[in-house]
Amino acid sequence: GLSTRLRQQSRRAGLMVGITMALAIAICILGSAGLFAWLSRPFSDLIPMVAPAAEIVVDETPAAPVAAQQPAEQPALQVQSEPTAPPAQDQAETPAAEAFTPTHQIAANSSVNFRSGPSTGDSIIRALSPAEPLQYLGEDSRDPNGDRWMKFRTENGDEGWILEVFTESYVP
Repeated sequence: GLSTRLRQQSRRAGLMVGITMALAIAICILGSAGLFAWLSRPFSDLIPMVAPAAEIVVDETPAAPVAAQQPAEQPALQVQSEPTAPPAQDQAETPAAEAFTPTHQIAANSSVNFRSGPSTGDSIIRALSPAEPLQYLGEDSRDPNGDRWMKFRTENGDEGWILEVFTESYVP
């Protein structure tokens, strides 16, 4: 009688300890994931993001005339190492022959995210390295926190937005 009741009591206690430990581990994992998600948005410009994987582009222009006896060629595949941003409406108004003249550069000691719009919620075009030259395009915007976003062009022609605090005047 007594030893049977003690065994049952210890089994229940062991089961409750196991359930409590599993619940505590689940709370820690979910809490860490939630905390990371909550903190990643305001600190996203301090953490460089990796560019998406290479895109495959199909080139449908014929390489050379094909003889009638030969089967038709398959389109050639080309790999682009950097994704291109969708063309902005402003790009149609700016002349293509306009020379790049740097006015600012990245002031941070680490990479800074170059965004498609003036917000940390906008997509990242690419990460810019420290001291990378930029050309200011004369547009700026303020976010709800009062931070100033400035629109720039890079040497390769990409246009995007960066927080003002991450830039400084260009020093050749």
